[in-house]
Amino acid sequence: MCSSCATKKLVYPGSRMELPDAACGYPEQAIALQAEDGTQLRGWFFNRGANTPLVAMYGGNGMNVGSFTHIAAADPTRSYLLMNYRGYGGSAGVPSEEKIMADARYAIRYARTLMGNPGAQLYLAGYSLGSSVATQLAATENPAGLVLICPFDSMTSVACNIVPFFPRLLPLDKWQSTKYAPLVTCPVTIMRADYDDVVPANSTEKLIRAFRTTPVIRHYPANHNNVFTTAGFTRDLLQAMPVTDQSRFDF
Repeated sequence: MCSSCATKKLVYPGSRMELPDAACGYPEQAIALQAEDGTQLRGWFFNRGANTPLVAMYGGNGMNVGSFTHIAAADPTRSYLLMNYRGYGGSAGVPSEEKIMADARYAIRYARTLMGNPGAQLYLAGYSLGSSVATQLAATENPAGLVLICPFDSMTSVACNIVPFFPRLLPLDKWQSTKYAPLVTCPVTIMRADYDDVVPANSTEKLIRAFRTTPVIRHYPANHNNVFTTAGFTRDLLQAMPVTDQSRFDF
């Protein structure tokens, strides 16, 4: 394996630490689309029609975004787009910050077309690495809301917390959320794990200060990898993306 490919595998481990696509369920919502450069991307699209808001969710590093399908399946009031990054789950290709962002923008346009509403209201939600994807998108896509779960200011600061020499492996992909946060004009909700063992608390604090207006902050007695299972988490996630009555959903 070439050194460049080996570095990519180390920085972006794909979804090898998580579920394969088939184990995520909901095959009737599974979709495949060709990115603008022809790379095949796979994920799930829960299309609830032209009059529903579109929620695009982005997973963490080493995660299959299909882990969010249970949220999408339980909430018929919104359409959900869950696409795996290149090299993750069933998606082909080699990931990079530039390619991941280009794919994300293309997939949103594609989903809105399938909904029959190119201007469908958009909510963006991202976890860990996905928080940076969502923040960059929010700077240009004019969403109605942005929800960030265990977010960081930059990949470099997180990498320093894990392995001191790791930033040398990131010559191009910095994932600098603080660069894009000042451009975000929509409401922002940040969902923090109080015992986050991956993202340092000061990294999240730097990001919070970078937004133009103070985000709504939610705290959960959890670590980085189990924040989704804490009481009230899914309820808070949905309330941060307001639509009509949500009282019938008991999470």
